[in-house]
Amino acid sequence: MRVAIAVCLTLVLGASTFVGEYLLKPSMAFAPGALLVMLVFAYGWPRLTDSPQPRATSIMLAVFGGAGVVATVLAEEGPFLEWLPILVGMGLLWAFVQNLTRGLGASHATVNVSAQVAGLAIILSAATWVAAFRLTNDHTTILSGLVAVVLALAATALPWPARYTSPLAIVAGTVGGLIAAVAVGGESAVLVLAGGLGAVMGVLAAAVDRLLGLIAESKYQAAALTEARRRDKARLFAVHASLGAAPIALGGVVVYVLTRVAGPV
Repeated sequence: MRVAIAVCLTLVLGASTFVGEYLLKPSMAFAPGALLVMLVFAYGWPRLTDSPQPRATSIMLAVFGGAGVVATVLAEEGPFLEWLPILVGMGLLWAFVQNLTRGLGASHATVNVSAQVAGLAIILSAATWVAAFRLTNDHTTILSGLVAVVLALAATALPWPARYTSPLAIVAGTVGGLIAAVAVGGESAVLVLAGGLGAVMGVLAAAVDRLLGLIAESKYQAAALTEARRRDKARLFAVHASLGAAPIALGGVVVYVLTRVAGPV
């Protein structure tokens, strides 16, 4: 299910490029898609981490995620991410205050704050897709990253042990990056960078899937995924929504850094 969600989010990201660049203005390209990724993640993350305040946490993540995208769109010059550290600090303060409202004797307070801060960092990462698009007119890097992360996620979803799916995810990501670069007519140097980007995306997808998969079945969950499938389909969808959206949001950071350091692929 998480792969299907990731594919849908990727297609929306691609479509939002047209909507933002041609129907609105260039600085808004990827903004609609990034906002959708944030909303999906904001809904699923509190359910994945078994937050005692799922609605409040979802609202917090959606508010700060949306603020991150708006700040990136309104930034007048590079690197376009000046406001993200400020939003992280404000979100951290919000998380502490929100947990204080539960009372001093609330259970799992440290775990809850940690999950909220981690969710805040992940959801703000989605804004880097918008920033990466604004850095250059050559968007091969973005296309390679999107294709690579989807193929890598598909590899991690195979019903095999992680020692098999993780290397396969790296290979799939590399192949995805190369396919995207070849499709746009990239040269040899472009292929090398696209393959490297795809490999990094594969590592990211495998690591996130492994880590969040462990969280999904940890003792802090109200039920394991197999039990949730029988008891609560909505909760199961939320968990898979988070598992599908998180690698895409974090993948924007990889694309942004590569575009800043190495230039357009």
